Amino acid sequence: MNKNFKTVFTAEDFTERNRTLHCQGLQEISVYKEDIGRLLGKLDVRQAMGPEGLSGWVLKKCKGQLLDPI
Repeated sequence: MNKNFKTVFTAEDFTERNRTLHCQGLQEISVYKEDIGRLLGKLDVRQAMGPEGLSGWVLKKCKGQLLDPI
């Protein structure tokens, strides 16, 4: 089976040479507890867990305790 894939797929180089990125970056980010609380309150508890392993239900129910650490 591996021989079959070798005939169809080839290794390609996707790197772009001589490319310079010009980025000024972020100067300032403002995050407010009220905004975080509002977003946590709108979470859909029926959705799957995120990569951190916390369900939306836990985040929504514990939003009051999570506002300061976040």
